[in-house]
Amino acid sequence: MIFENIIIKDWRKIDISFGLVYPNVYSLGMSSYSIRLLYFLINSFKDIACERIFLPEGVKLKFPASKDYSPKNQLRSIENKVLPNEFDILGFSFHFENDLKNILWILDKVEIPLSFKERQKRNDLEKHKLPLIIGGGPVVTSNPMSFSKIFDVLFIGDSECNLKLFFQIFKKYKNEKINYREFLDKISQIEGIFIPSLNNKVKRAILKNLDDSPNPIFQLSSNDPKEKLIFQNNFFVEINRGCPYKCKFCISSFHNSPFRNRSYENIKKVIEDGINYSNFDTISLIGSCVSSHPQFKQICELIINNGIRLTIPSIRIEHLTSDVIQLIEKAAIKTVTIAPEAGSESLRFELGKKISNEKIISVLTQIRESQIKNVKFYFLIGLPGESEENIDDIIRLLKIADQLGFTRNSLRVNVNPFIPKLNTPYEKEITFYLKDNIQELTKKYQKLVRELKELASIKIKFKNLKLIIKNARLQAMISLGNQAVSDLLLNYYNNGATFGALKRAEKEINFNLNEYLLKLKDCYSPWTI
Repeated sequence: MIFENIIIKDWRKIDISFGLVYPNVYSLGMSSYSIRLLYFLINSFKDIACERIFLPEGVKLKFPASKDYSPKNQLRSIENKVLPNEFDILGFSFHFENDLKNILWILDKVEIPLSFKERQKRNDLEKHKLPLIIGGGPVVTSNPMSFSKIFDVLFIGDSECNLKLFFQIFKKYKNEKINYREFLDKISQIEGIFIPSLNNKVKRAILKNLDDSPNPIFQLSSNDPKEKLIFQNNFFVEINRGCPYKCKFCISSFHNSPFRNRSYENIKKVIEDGINYSNFDTISLIGSCVSSHPQFKQICELIINNGIRLTIPSIRIEHLTSDVIQLIEKAAIKTVTIAPEAGSESLRFELGKKISNEKIISVLTQIRESQIKNVKFYFLIGLPGESEENIDDIIRLLKIADQLGFTRNSLRVNVNPFIPKLNTPYEKEITFYLKDNIQELTKKYQKLVRELKELASIKIKFKNLKLIIKNARLQAMISLGNQAVSDLLLNYYNNGATFGALKRAEKEINFNLNEYLLKLKDCYSPWTI
C-alpha cells in the first residue's frame, strides 16, 4: 500500500512518542475523521511524533491474545514500524462499545498489563516505564466507568481544548521532574480529563468555536489499485458538530452539545486549500447534521462547481426539499440516507423527530422521480413504549414506499436495536434488555424479515438476528456500566470474549445483569457529567 501525506519524524529529535490506535482495521479507521484530526493535531507539536496503529487486516483474532499465535509484529505502527509497547503514550480513539475486546487484545498482544493497577505495579518494580494508556471518543464521553479499571486517563469531550496542557505536564513526568502520582494529580485539574484511579469530578471539555479546530489540509490517504477503498481517499471537511434537534436517544445531541457550525468562510478556505495542496477526487462533508448548516447548499455548490465529487452522510428528511434533491442530482450522488427511526408518527414525535409519514412519502416520491437511484433507511426497534402495532407501522410505511416504483433492491433497510445511553433522556429505558423481554426483540426482527422479504424494492440489511440481539445487549451493558462492569469486561476478555465467556464472567464475579438493569431503572446512575 502506498501512503500519501504521511508524517514521519526522526525519533532522535522528539520528546514524546504517541501511538494513535484505532481498535479495528485500517479501512474502518481511516474512514474516521477523528483519526485524521488527531493525527494532524498531535503531529502539529514539533517535539511529538504521532504514529498510527490498526488491527492487522485479514486476521481472525483469537481471544485472549495469549491464545493467538499470530506474530505481534503485525501491530507495528505504519510510520516507523514501532511496536505499541515502545511508545510513551498509547491513545485509543473509541467509537464503538464492542471494540473494547480489540483494545484489550492489542494491549495483551504486546504484553502490556490490561489494568492500570497492574501497569503501575510493574512501573514501580522496573526502570522501563510502560506506555500511558489513554482513551477518548463518543463512547468514553458517554460513560467512562465501564473502562475505569483499564485506562490510566480518559478524555471527556473535545480534545482540542486540553491536549497542549496535557502534553506539557506529561513531558515533566517523562523527564522525571514529577512522579506518576503528581502527574495524575496535575492533569486531573484539566477540564475534560478523567482519572479513574482518582475518580475525580470532571466537566466535559467543549470547543466553543468550531473554527478553532483545524480541519487538516494534508489528509492521509492510501493509493493501491488492488485495494477496494471506500472513504479512505476522500477529503473530509467537518462543517458542524453536535445536533440541534435533541432526539432523546442521540448521544450527539446531548454529549456533543452545543450544536456548532464552522463558518462558511473557514469551510471555503479549507476546501480551496485542500484542492490546491491535496490529491483527491471526492470531498466528504462531516457532521451529525450537515444539512442544518445555514450555508449547506452553498457549500455543496462550491464543491460541485470545482468539479469535485461530493458525499454526504444521513440527511434530515425535512431538509430534502426539491432544490436540495436537485443539488444531490447535480452532484451525481446515487444513494441518499434517511433515518425515520420509527414507522409510527406518534412514536417518532416522542423521540423528537417531528416528521409525518406523509412528508416521508412525499420526499420518497420526489427521489423516485429524480436521478437518485437508492435510498438507505435506518429504523430503531425496542424503543420506549413500543408496541406490536409500531412494528406493523414500519412494515406499512415500507410497503407504501415499495409501491412508488423503485427498482429491485434499491430501498436498503437497516433496523438496529435501540441502545440506551447515559446522560440522555432515554438512559433508563432498559425494558427490552431485561431477561424476560429480550426474546421480544427477536420476534420483532423475525416479523420484519417475514413481511419485508417479498417486497421487490426492499433489500434487508439486517441478518443473523441472534447475533444482533446478543451484541446489542453487550453494547447496552457497556454503555450503562459501572466499575463492576469494568471488572466483568476484563474477566469476559480473559475467558475468550465470547457470549459464553460473558456468562462465565457474570458467575465468577457474582454479577447479575438483570439486577443491574433494574437498579438503573430505579434511578441509580454510575456516571453523571
